Amino acid sequence: MNHPILYEDSDWLVVEKPIGISTHGARPGDTGLVEWLALHRGYDLHVCSRLDKGTSGVLLFARHGTASGRAQLIHEEKEARKRYCFVSTGRHKGEERWRVEEPLDDRECCTDFRLLCRSHGYFCYEALIQRGRTHQIRRHAAFSGVPVLGDSRYGGEDFYRLCLHCLEVDWPDIAMALISGQPDSFSLLLSGQSGPVLEGAVAWERRLGWPGLVTNSFRLVQRGEVSLPVSIDLYDSFLSITAFSRENDSTHLKDELQSLLNYLGGKVPWLGGILRHHARNPHRQKLIHDTLCWGDLPAEPVIAREHDLAFIVHLNDSQHTGLFLDQRDSRRRIFQVSRGRRVANLFAFTCSFSAAAVAAGAEVVFSIDLAGSSLARGKDNFAVNGLDTGGRGKFIREDVLKWLARQERKVTAAPDTFSYWDLIICDPPVFASGGRGHSFHVEKQWPELVRKVRLLLSDRGIALFANNHRSGSASFYLQELQRHFRSVTSLLPPMDFPIIAGEPEHVRIYWCEV
Repeated sequence: MNHPILYEDSDWLVVEKPIGISTHGARPGDTGLVEWLALHRGYDLHVCSRLDKGTSGVLLFARHGTASGRAQLIHEEKEARKRYCFVSTGRHKGEERWRVEEPLDDRECCTDFRLLCRSHGYFCYEALIQRGRTHQIRRHAAFSGVPVLGDSRYGGEDFYRLCLHCLEVDWPDIAMALISGQPDSFSLLLSGQSGPVLEGAVAWERRLGWPGLVTNSFRLVQRGEVSLPVSIDLYDSFLSITAFSRENDSTHLKDELQSLLNYLGGKVPWLGGILRHHARNPHRQKLIHDTLCWGDLPAEPVIAREHDLAFIVHLNDSQHTGLFLDQRDSRRRIFQVSRGRRVANLFAFTCSFSAAAVAAGAEVVFSIDLAGSSLARGKDNFAVNGLDTGGRGKFIREDVLKWLARQERKVTAAPDTFSYWDLIICDPPVFASGGRGHSFHVEKQWPELVRKVRLLLSDRGIALFANNHRSGSASFYLQELQRHFRSVTSLLPPMDFPIIAGEPEHVRIYWCEV
């Protein structure tokens, strides 16, 4: 697997930036690379220069203020050099080498261009700069009649990604070459490839092995990233593929996927896989059916590792593997704030949030869920992490709405003696059947959930809310939270769950503070 950290010393950190993530978050809740590295690796970084959200390649950070000042001087003295490549459908009308010195934003700048190759209607160019201005290469390329493929802002044709990549940075304080090879998607385009393999290459370029720095289990392909109706997850050394269409059975769909799987196998080797179809209406028929397995699937459950925690995953025909990968960043945030807190995990499922909170030193963690089988798996997760002693983890088999109502009666009857909660996690299902004609629907129950959670929180209280209601109104969910909490921050999902244009949000996550 790719290792995206290219170089590190006491002054500098150099990484390979994937597409689809900003260098630095533009607003609270955005997870740029600076925020990701702070959350998952504990870095306190200074931005020396930026790459656009859609640009990949070599990116350098300073590790402290003195190095940041040194970087500023290096840029001012024009001691650094950056080499890019990009793909365009435009052919430069003049020489194969040329220079553009067109000022940008009333500032001097210079870009040296060179044609590297041409093939199958595409042209690959090199661009050299020293101190870059905003969108310098993109704007100078458009000025030259060779707009970057995928750069609709400056006249480029539509594509899955912005086809601009920083190949190399020559930095005077680092002796070694800082190089990131040409992206696979560029090479595939220039060799005439299209379809799932090309789409898969772009999907990989949104990840570049970054999740693998903290976990052995992450999403390789998000629903909507490729033209085939699937999502593909990696759990340790095994694939779990979910299909969302019944147009083809699993055997035919796997045949269509094979070229994509072969490509991804060169990035993250695996031993076997399982392909399962999701029913359109899981409450009228079995959720999972038409299952196909291949390779060496494990006889025992797989262990998904995330930082220092382990979670038991079942790769079979059950409804869910037992771990929501799209909550990885949220689990880390919960870990960071749980020490000494009273925590309630509502709709706890297999208790991954609870394990993170106890491991971080929470005073006590209540896991509440109506499904006894889920809580049993949660207890197994506690045991595998050595968290099943000390009594800080409590498992409550009860309807969450009834538990909340009981807590509300207690706080109403004796507000001065009630033991308020410091942290509540509320990640409900979109729909659930409670038996005896009772059912739960997140949109209907959301206002009461929010009100009651806020009522139970202490003065220093924090709540994490999330839901996967793809067809629901984002503004409705947000506004209900804003009615009750002083601060509500919408969080982006992990980088392996990218937001795809034209697709509904996969998950909504909100960090709420009293």
